[in-house]
Amino acid sequence: MRTPILSDARRGFPFSPFLMLVGAWFSGIWIASPARADDFPARADAFIGRYCVECHAGDAPAGALNLTRLPRDLHDAEHLRRWVKLYDHVASGQMPPADSEQPTADERAALLSVLSREFIAAERAAADETPRLRRLTRAEYEHTIRDLFDMPGIALAGNLPADGSAHGFDKHAEALDVSHVNIAKYLESADHVLDYAIATRPNPPTIQQRRISLVNRGGFVAHVVMNGDGVLLKDKRPDPEFPPAAEQNHLDQGAHERWGSFRNGATVGLFRHEDESFNPYFIEHVTIYPGRYRVRTSLWSFQWDKGQVLPGRGTEAGRLSVVQLTGDGRGGQHPSYVLGYFDAPDTKALEHELHVWLNHNEIIGFNTASLAPTANYARPGRAMAFTGPGIAIDWLDIEGPLHEVWPPRGHRLLFGDLPLTEFDANEQPGVRAPRRVRVRQLGAGMNRPDPEPGVWTVRSESELEDADRLLTGFLPKLFRRPVDESVRQQYREIVAERLAAGDCFESAMRAAYRAALCSPDLLYHIEPSARLDDYALACRLSYFLWNSLPDQQLTAHAATGDLRKPAVLHGEVERLLSDARSKRFVDDFLGQWLKLRQIAATDPDRKLYPEFSPYLQDSMLAESRAYFRKMLDGDLDASYLVKSPFVMVNHKLATHYGIDGVSGAAMRPVTLPADCPRGGILTQAAILKITANGTTTSPVPRGAFVMERLLGEPPDLPPSNVAAIEPDVRGATTIREQLAKHREDAICATCHRRIDPPGFALEAFDVIGGFRN
Repeated sequence: MRTPILSDARRGFPFSPFLMLVGAWFSGIWIASPARADDFPARADAFIGRYCVECHAGDAPAGALNLTRLPRDLHDAEHLRRWVKLYDHVASGQMPPADSEQPTADERAALLSVLSREFIAAERAAADETPRLRRLTRAEYEHTIRDLFDMPGIALAGNLPADGSAHGFDKHAEALDVSHVNIAKYLESADHVLDYAIATRPNPPTIQQRRISLVNRGGFVAHVVMNGDGVLLKDKRPDPEFPPAAEQNHLDQGAHERWGSFRNGATVGLFRHEDESFNPYFIEHVTIYPGRYRVRTSLWSFQWDKGQVLPGRGTEAGRLSVVQLTGDGRGGQHPSYVLGYFDAPDTKALEHELHVWLNHNEIIGFNTASLAPTANYARPGRAMAFTGPGIAIDWLDIEGPLHEVWPPRGHRLLFGDLPLTEFDANEQPGVRAPRRVRVRQLGAGMNRPDPEPGVWTVRSESELEDADRLLTGFLPKLFRRPVDESVRQQYREIVAERLAAGDCFESAMRAAYRAALCSPDLLYHIEPSARLDDYALACRLSYFLWNSLPDQQLTAHAATGDLRKPAVLHGEVERLLSDARSKRFVDDFLGQWLKLRQIAATDPDRKLYPEFSPYLQDSMLAESRAYFRKMLDGDLDASYLVKSPFVMVNHKLATHYGIDGVSGAAMRPVTLPADCPRGGILTQAAILKITANGTTTSPVPRGAFVMERLLGEPPDLPPSNVAAIEPDVRGATTIREQLAKHREDAICATCHRRIDPPGFALEAFDVIGGFRN
């Protein structure tokens, strides 16, 4: 049971039961009154004939919707969509229009009641006619493989074609098709998974420990020092042998000779934020063996004053990222993702430790996140004329790969406890050795691969019996339900065929596993066409809250048939939400519901908004996710979506919001003063940025966002003959005046009287969520 994070008199409707209702929808358990088909045409015709035909009939009906010709067959998806739209408009009071004759409350309720019964009956009939079949999204596929094989960072989603979306979400079957491109990419992914999972040596790779300093990147540091974008430090003072750049454009005579004596134990202080030509990478460690690594670093900050290191303005923030080297490993631009933001306290070093998964040819990158994009190389006097904050990085330690067991869990999933032995062609005449991928390290890494141990492979003395045993254990886990004997036989036949063709046991099993990893039983959510069984319910629950397959405990409940018991189902929902994997649900759901995936779609004008930075944008995303997480964990009622007495901020976002007393990169709840305009979802900077275009704001998209995403009442598309509303940058008219003129048109007024009020309320915030008056 979760503990509320706030005690508030407004608490009433708990948020967790809201998720239980959504979960009930996912489980297919709805109870409704029997539909009476004869009610539908009669009530609909009577209502439409009296209140709707004045506008929605004839050859030119309003909104291009002729209700007198709209078929009553709700089994047709398009017809059903139009009837649902009619229901929404009647339920919300938009129709009939305010200046028309109005139905009584009983008449309105009667129509809505019969429509809702018909909708449920139509959807049930459609579900009974065809099995429920939906492909896994890219994210679901990736997380399924990661969790099943215990490879938490293997990168698969980026290799697959982008998923489609319907109704704002990517989990609709109608949007998730499969083409020959998908199949080809699934085959590539299957090979990649098996290459990573199968152990090819009798002992784990040697654990390497390496301490790296940015000074080890001689060319990079020389570039930084010469340009005045950083300084070499010893004992928190400028190193006298390597003075800060003033007017020099090259290292002074003898500096290169002294460089070797300085390399160890050096600290680099940076003044400049990352840009396209400034990418501090720890290139000395380029990952050879994928796996878990321990990363530690030491950071601190200071104030630079024209050659002096002084106490600074407070805690700054550095960013660590994982960078995937591509091509030949050279150049500055490579795909990357953020590991996190880490505090750099004022003149006091702070060590940070984290455990990460690194793939082949990945490195660690560093960024002075909280600093401005200063470029001292263009400044007269360079570093000696610069005054401002700096971030010092003493060192970075990388240790790994770290394996708790060997062979690793992914290998044991495939081959159990069968031994690894060195392949001897003389002992197995006519048998081909297993395929091996040669390790190729990009870049200029100082770490080196272990000596090749020869060809080691899985050995079986009873190949077909072992194949049957291994497939019997593996396939139900991969397919997320019991597997029939006929299905297992298909994969056994693959093994037998490959063995007969001369493959070794490992290669024969690999062929069967490759086929399984591309099977519809993995790639689709296959559910019974009638009532959901417990395995389907377990999958719906786990893919809802984890974006992944059920774990052992959830599968055990499905096997015993007790998952439908209210107490068990409630307990599993709570358990899944409390697990770290529920972060996937939060990120994925908010990315689509609140359109957070579009946060980078606009790039604010840096001249108008110089305070904007990647760190601020990432803090915006972190706020929305942390706030929603607080709602889940604290069972906060739904009113917190609109208004709350607190916000989730770090130092960067608190500064942006004008909130004092917050230090550090971590998000934390901060109580708002009574007169603060913040609180709830709508005043979060991420939402305000998404609903602006990077240069200007408009109440129309912001108001439409509120209607669609928060209230579930998406406005209709504007008529084709109505011009778009754009701010008049010449100042001739205000956007409020333009919209007032717009509402004089009766057709436009229907939507704009709902859209404009919330949109104008949000006009108090600029394109990056800053408050203005």
